This record gives sequence, C-alpha cells and structure tokens, in this order.
Amino acid sequence: MRLGSTWWWKGMAAALILFFTLAPFVWITMISITHESGLFAQGVQYVPRNPTIANYFNIFKVINFGRAFGNSVIVALATTVLAMSVSVAAGYAFARFEFPGRRFLTVGLLLIYMLPTIVLLIPMLAIFKIMGILNTYAALILAESTHAIPFAVYLLTNFFVTVPRDLDEAALIDGCSRFGALIRVVMPMAIPGVIAAALFVFIASWNNFLFAFMFTASEDVRTLPVLLRGFVGGEAGIFWGQVMAAAVMTTLPVAIVFLVFQRYLIRGLAAGAVKG
Repeated sequence: MRLGSTWWWKGMAAALILFFTLAPFVWITMISITHESGLFAQGVQYVPRNPTIANYFNIFKVINFGRAFGNSVIVALATTVLAMSVSVAAGYAFARFEFPGRRFLTVGLLLIYMLPTIVLLIPMLAIFKIMGILNTYAALILAESTHAIPFAVYLLTNFFVTVPRDLDEAALIDGCSRFGALIRVVMPMAIPGVIAAALFVFIASWNNFLFAFMFTASEDVRTLPVLLRGFVGGEAGIFWGQVMAAAVMTTLPVAIVFLVFQRYLIRGLAAGAVKG
C-alpha cells in the first residue's frame, strides 16, 4: 500500500510539473489558431470554436518572417560551430594539462559567464565598430560565442575529466598526436557531453534578443527574437493571433532539436556535473 501511495504522489507531482511546463505553449498554440475576432469575444475560449491557420500564412505577408528565420538558423549554427570548436579544445586542455594559472582561468571564465549581459554591450559595440562589422552576421556570431563559450568550457572540462587518462596515453603510445587522441579516442566517448554543450549554445543563440537588437540595424541580418518585438507597438495595433503564430514557429525548431537529442542532453549534464 505504501509503495502504491508513493507512486501515486510521484505521478501527481509529475503531472503537475508537466501541466505548468506545457500549459503556456498549449495556450499560445490555441491563440495562434483562433481568428482575431474570436480573441476578444465575451468569455474565455480555451478551445477555438472555428480554428484557422490563417495567422501562420499572414505572418509571412506582414513581416519578412522567412528572412528572419534564415538569419536565426545561420547565426545559431555558426555560433554553435565556432563556440564548440573553441570549447572542446579549451575543455580538453583544462582537463588534461596542469599549467600555471589554470585555476585562475577556470574561475575567470565562470566570472565572465556570470556577468550581466548588458555590461558587455558597450565594450562589444566599441570593438565591433572599430572592426567595421556592425550590422553583420559576424558581429552576432562573435558576441553570442563570447557569451556561450565560458559555460560550454566549464561543462566540457568536467566531462573530459570523467574520461580515463589511460585512453589518451594508449593512443599516444600507438603513435597518435595529442589532437589525434582527442578526435579519435576521447571525442567518441564524450559525445553526450559535447551534444549537451552544443545544444546549450544553439538554444542560447537562437533565443538571444539583446545582442541581435543592439548590433543589427536592418532586416537583412536581424533574427527572430527582434522580429517578434516588431509586432508590439505598431500603429495598427497588436494582432495577437499573428504574434502567437510567430512565437510557435520560433519555438518549434528548438523544441524539435531538444526532443531529438534529449537523451544526450540528460546524460551529458549528469556526467559533466560529477568530477572523476
């Protein structure tokens, strides 16, 4: 009886967590398929009486949604590739080598990550202006990589520590270079941690609003979070059905990526949280 009661409470807790997690997205989806006139009808409509997908087509007419979506894909993927290239090498170095200032650099990376993002805006703005890359993909990719790399390095360092050093040494004895040992031996065993870090970088880049808002001035390079802001404050008013349709379209890629790689994310975060 006690065991059954325990499972009942666990099931209730899981259902409650699931409800509070999914309820906002379900509500947004319901609004996105509701006609604009139905949104202001008397009484709350939890399920639209006459659902429509017109809002999803309209967002491509009233704004340049396709271009912003493409910009987000380009920036997020490029940021992930750049940040992971740096983070894998740095994480491996921190995990395998002892050198002066190692602990200081590790703490420094965490302190940089904990800095409020807004503190970095003015220095980055000045640097990018001198470099002449404002309002370009390069500015967004560099800014978002700078913000994501410290956490990715910390996560990968803790994960690489769990991979036995004997494997590296055996590879070196067999004639591999240090880079070869990393790519051929360590990386295959570190795939869950690498995917977890890559997902973190991708999602952070995809959702980043502040950098895209500050470092871009035209729709040619602006990403989805900035575009969604354009729905609010227009002279014609706010069309909530279109706003929510755009929000669903923005959320879906991240949700799909997370669902596909969730088992790697859980394994990577769990393993990276424990030092060997």
